[in-house]
Amino acid sequence: MSRRQRILAGLAVVVAGLATTPGIAAADAALPTYTYLDLGTIGVPSTGEPPSSDAYALNAAGTVVGVSTIDGIFNHHAFAWTGGTMTDLGAMYAGTFGASSAAGINDAGVIVGSTHVNATDPPHAFRYAGGTLADLGTGYGAGSGSHANDVNDSGTVVGTRFERQGSPERAVVWRDGTILDLGTLGGQAGAWGTDSIAYAVNDAGHVVGGAITPSGALHAFVWKGDALRDLGTLGGRTESTYARDINDHGDVAGISQNTSGQLHATLWSGGTIRDLGTLGGNYSEARAVNDAGQVVGIARTSGGGSYTERAFLWQGGRMVDLNKRVRGLPSTVTLRSAEDVNDDGLIVGFACPVACDAGGDAARRAYLLVPTGLA
Repeated sequence: MSRRQRILAGLAVVVAGLATTPGIAAADAALPTYTYLDLGTIGVPSTGEPPSSDAYALNAAGTVVGVSTIDGIFNHHAFAWTGGTMTDLGAMYAGTFGASSAAGINDAGVIVGSTHVNATDPPHAFRYAGGTLADLGTGYGAGSGSHANDVNDSGTVVGTRFERQGSPERAVVWRDGTILDLGTLGGQAGAWGTDSIAYAVNDAGHVVGGAITPSGALHAFVWKGDALRDLGTLGGRTESTYARDINDHGDVAGISQNTSGQLHATLWSGGTIRDLGTLGGNYSEARAVNDAGQVVGIARTSGGGSYTERAFLWQGGRMVDLNKRVRGLPSTVTLRSAEDVNDDGLIVGFACPVACDAGGDAARRAYLLVPTGLA
């Protein structure tokens, strides 16, 4: 039995212990339905802060990574969750304020993110493999920082770095022990700004993110080993277009401002730019796209503010609220964001178990959605 098969077998055991109920509209039968798993937390803070966790990525085997509160001190650590068990990945700095967060994982189980490395410097990008956290560095000296956002199956890592507090962030690639600065789309940010940021890399080594243009606007880019290429926008004029993910077919998902001034989830595919719409509100953002073309992210429903944000799935030209696709979702739980989707259609993100629409994000929990019939 392969590692992936073992993971899915473990999920079957976990899912089998959960009650499911009907209630999915017959008209939506072509869309997937899911079972909801609360992934829990590493621990409970001693400060009175509610225990919380966020899931940011998963691989083909269904291993989920993110960040969680830990026991005792007021802090958070990166985690890896598999088969019902959440593992604390620790932090390179073990002091009171040493924190870490995981942002990406490849199919070999290599995990990347950021961690404090000492008591004074900003966090550094890390690579976790074989039970060990390794500092990927910044390429600069003391006072500099970096963050890793994704890693592909060849081990190429992408993210950002900055030289000192207050200096602009730049998109970078860590590969074969070197750090490559990807530059910008011709612009330059001021203090505390973003020159460029790399969010994702596919198995061809193509990198996507956002970079500043000569006009000062932030545009989505793709990098294929040479110069950054501007992917274009939905017609808006502000610095609000960037790419969050790229699949192995080269489809890119992210966000762009349209001509009405609204920020909408966007799909760049086959030379076209597609507005994926919203759930009735004025905002949406695509966070991930798998090789089947399923897109997930966050979107507002009618009513306006950020407390109406919901996790969405876009498939076959239609955006749906994932809260309406889960069988037996507890009435106290709201899926606020979908952060990643793998090629089997498993989805991770964060949910609010209580007071979600009143701003109760402090209690949010990492979740996994398992498509019906998979496990």
